[in-house]
Amino acid sequence: MVNRDKIFEASAMIRHSRRVVGFTGAGVSEESGISTFRDPNGLWNRYSGGASGGIMGILKRHPEAANELFSEMLQTFKSCAPNPGHYAFADLEKMGYLKSIITQNGDNLHQDAGSLKVFELHGNLFRFRCLDCAQKKHFPKDELFSFVENILLNIKQFSIAWVMPYLPSCECGGKMRPDIVTFGESVHQLDEATEEVCKCDLMLISGTSGMVYPAAALPVDAKKNGAKLIEINPNESTLTARCDLFLPGKTGEILPEIVKEIQEMRE
Repeated sequence: MVNRDKIFEASAMIRHSRRVVGFTGAGVSEESGISTFRDPNGLWNRYSGGASGGIMGILKRHPEAANELFSEMLQTFKSCAPNPGHYAFADLEKMGYLKSIITQNGDNLHQDAGSLKVFELHGNLFRFRCLDCAQKKHFPKDELFSFVENILLNIKQFSIAWVMPYLPSCECGGKMRPDIVTFGESVHQLDEATEEVCKCDLMLISGTSGMVYPAAALPVDAKKNGAKLIEINPNESTLTARCDLFLPGKTGEILPEIVKEIQEMRE
């Protein structure tokens, strides 16, 4: 059950802040049906060796699982949509409180819900980057789904050499790869995200374990710079002890209540 006192306290904190920044992790997307690595049926325990190295690590150890993995991902992203938590973040931006979102998710759901200023530390599944000129292109979802379906008709087991001919071509003639961060690669937009953190006076943390770096260092930096931290999570994370307010529960249930309370305060 949502604690009304905490809803009121969080609403007041947001209203009295000059610059709120959202910080979201896989738990927010999980509420839209996208499983996390650490789910009971997640990638950590479905394949030997766990998810060390992420998707690419699994494909390297289990190339025969490529069709199963990609088919599952395709169906997941075809059926998922923004949940009430995503829309609540967008509402806070429209109301003028939330200045930006820093997310570890690459599913584009914040943008689909209407958020305009989103920093994607781990990239975006619907954007490709040229391997030659580094130009980026965002693909419409239906176009990308058709592209993946075409690959699935032919794939038997995964290898970089096998998949290269199927990658889309850039205007320069080079091949384009998904613009997502795989294990061992540098995160995206870290400088921009760090600048947002330095300017915020309140960070709204949702759906993250606080275990993936360098992303997990950003709330710590915000706290060091004097910002207050509000966390919404079903369970305590490694960041909870640093937070000024912790609201246990799902983002999609709690954040809309906070938005509603703020709207009532403004009337």
